Amino acid sequence: MTALEREDLQSLLVRIDERVKAIQEDIREINGARQCAGHAVKIRSLERLAWGCLAGLAAMGVNMLVGAFR
Repeated sequence: MTALEREDLQSLLVRIDERVKAIQEDIREINGARQCAGHAVKIRSLERLAWGCLAGLAAMGVNMLVGAFR
């Protein structure tokens, strides 16, 4: 591969990288504009429910361990 071909490939890769970054930025803007407050509340509620269940299971596990060691 000659030096000229390498430079061409490098410039092509730079342009591709710039296009990919521009597309990623556009996607971020679209996702930011499409956020819905109702969905955020539902997701937050589901997260709290999941963490509550996990905490309950952990408490039950600790209770079982304490009962087993008595």
